[in-house]
Amino acid sequence: MQFLRGKKIPVSPADTLDAIEAAELLGYTDRTLLKNGLAATLAKSSHQLIAFESAFDDYFKIASNTSPADAIATDDQSAKPVSEGTPAHPEEIASPHDVADPLEGLRGNTLFDALESRDESALSVAIETAAADVRVEEISLFTQRGQYVRKMLDALGEEALRAAAIEFEQSEPAAFEAVQALREQLRERVRDRVERAYLIHASAQTEDLLDESLSKLKLGNIDHSQMARLKRLIERMARKLAARHGRRRRRYRRGKLHVGETVRKSVATDGIPFHPRWRKIERKRPQIMAICDVSGSVAAYAKFLLMFIYALQDVLPRTRSFAFSAALGEVSDLFNTLPVEEAIERVNLKYGGATDYGRALDDFSELALAEVNHATTLIILGDARNNQADPRLDLLSEMKARAKQLIWLNPESTRLWGTGDSEMLRVRRHCHVVKECNNLNQLARIIDQLLSDRR
Repeated sequence: MQFLRGKKIPVSPADTLDAIEAAELLGYTDRTLLKNGLAATLAKSSHQLIAFESAFDDYFKIASNTSPADAIATDDQSAKPVSEGTPAHPEEIASPHDVADPLEGLRGNTLFDALESRDESALSVAIETAAADVRVEEISLFTQRGQYVRKMLDALGEEALRAAAIEFEQSEPAAFEAVQALREQLRERVRDRVERAYLIHASAQTEDLLDESLSKLKLGNIDHSQMARLKRLIERMARKLAARHGRRRRRYRRGKLHVGETVRKSVATDGIPFHPRWRKIERKRPQIMAICDVSGSVAAYAKFLLMFIYALQDVLPRTRSFAFSAALGEVSDLFNTLPVEEAIERVNLKYGGATDYGRALDDFSELALAEVNHATTLIILGDARNNQADPRLDLLSEMKARAKQLIWLNPESTRLWGTGDSEMLRVRRHCHVVKECNNLNQLARIIDQLLSDRR
């Protein structure tokens, strides 16, 4: 269950009990049946089902395609004592009684005897004991795997085999090869045990660490190699917000007493208001108009804002998008008909160029200002650098007066606002909310606040 939680599959205590009961009923002999049974109890959506199937295969993966009999036969050949090998020259043939077995000195060592005799039970117990001694479950980073392999080998007493290998390396080549083969088998088993511990206890922490670092990285600094992880992160954040805000519901809000209904309900109890009635507040999905500057300085930020908003279509179905550098145009149809990445590329090609906020706001006033009302939230993404042109703050003020909220998101640091050709200090007086927004965490927090405020 810990492994599944690390794969971002929510598992409650009740789910755990259901899974245990399902496993007891189905047994462990039929892998497919067990997998389907656990999926039925633990996966609650199509996305979680895909994640569960992948996690199940990783957790219960088969270590090797080689059958135990084949492995034993192969290893027996490589671990044969010197006296059983075929000599290279006839004159080297000698009676077994005349040649001392150099491995005889190692016999009596518990680890060597278990490896040589293929005692699986003894090896498994020894490895698990060593794992407990070094507390391998405390592994937290993928860089610690080598350290724990070394610790476990020392706890197993592998130094005796290492010393024997050093001793035989020059004087007994055949014995050296036999000991090295046994050491490699042991290392492989220990590596598998550490990998399994890492998979269960630390892989999720490593993924969380990478995701956390990426969510704090400036969106303009993200390179192509990080895009796949970023898309997964955006989708996961969007699913979380959709689960939190997706249901339209009426809710009673204490503090706003509905006097009329309370009085009417109290008639049956001689005017005593045993059951006060509260006013109902309908939480509606907001209408969003996103106006994005796609000029070179902020194009990357606009891309991720649009990706995030359109990942929330279940919660924000009434979203219209506009793009500009100088001229402004509506691009909603592109996002409705094309994948988000392809739509963004077309928008950048069509509307990229030098920035003119005054012209862009004038175009928006002609296209859509008449449709802005008290239910509309306007989100403008841009750095407000206007190349010394008139930013038309009068139009921005009119937009603020008409809209429920006018939110301006600026990817630049607040320390740079008002420097050079930045009009940000003048712009902020004509907006309800002005925020620095240059990473995914900030963007998710702003969208969360927007979705929470549906009065």
